[in-house]
Amino acid sequence: MKKGWYILTYHDVSWEESSYLRGVAGNGDFGSSCPPDVFKEHLACLSRHGEFVSVQEGFERYQSGDIKEAIISFWFDDGFVGVRKYAYSLLEKYNVKAAVSVNSKFMLKEEMFWQLKLSFLSQVDGLRFLRSRLRKYGYKNSMLICDFVLHEFSLSILDEIDAVYKIFTKELHRKDAFRVFDDVEGIKWLRDNGWLIANHSASHYPVGEDSCIEMFSDEYNECEKVLNNTLGVKTKFWVLPFDKPSYRSEKLKEVFHGNNKEGRGLVLVGEKINKEYSEKDEFLYRIHLPIISGKEIIDYLGTICYPDS
Repeated sequence: MKKGWYILTYHDVSWEESSYLRGVAGNGDFGSSCPPDVFKEHLACLSRHGEFVSVQEGFERYQSGDIKEAIISFWFDDGFVGVRKYAYSLLEKYNVKAAVSVNSKFMLKEEMFWQLKLSFLSQVDGLRFLRSRLRKYGYKNSMLICDFVLHEFSLSILDEIDAVYKIFTKELHRKDAFRVFDDVEGIKWLRDNGWLIANHSASHYPVGEDSCIEMFSDEYNECEKVLNNTLGVKTKFWVLPFDKPSYRSEKLKEVFHGNNKEGRGLVLVGEKINKEYSEKDEFLYRIHLPIISGKEIIDYLGTICYPDS
């Protein structure tokens, strides 16, 4: 592994293969739920190739230029409950604290993540009903629905998804579906046990893309207010949902700077290693790991580049 700070990104860590997560995989072996035995293997293999550090320590060493080898931090997006149930204890064996990015509406069980609704509908043959509803927005059958929603995002399209979702579910089912997310008390527990809590926006909309960049401020400020009121947390990092580099809005830096009065960092995916810190660039880069064996993880990380390469 090259010298630098590797921030490795996971979502859920769980034995359960929920219908709400099964269809979320972006491509190939990338998915939202990593089985605990696979995560355990990742940790064992990675520990032989780099030093595990908390996100806070990694950031301090990154800022000071004190990185002489591969250092590795762990970051979990979306606030899934399996992270506390399974990932926490596995990481404790290595005496390392991680970070978790929270979406306030998922934590408060106010709004189900629209992408998880699509996953559920894909398991019950509900997408064919949604396709017909989306045609008036420009959807064609050759398109992937998730990609279409991301790049043509609107609240009207979300209403169409929700309408079909309600056709295939009852209220009790919809309430139960929120159990995949941790609640306020669970996130507090992680905070109290040394984990860093980050702002992942209120609703996980694609606020870094042109289709939704106008909602950037409202989404992050709403989540920040909730995290402050419920957890007493003033976040150091805002984490961009989805973050497809080729679709990042040209307005992203400007909009972030306009909202960044507290000196926060903006955390991307980027699939890159953090090597040399620059005060002019508030961005941090992370690496989204595929669900493959430990040895394959090392080979995969060997292909990852620096931000300027």
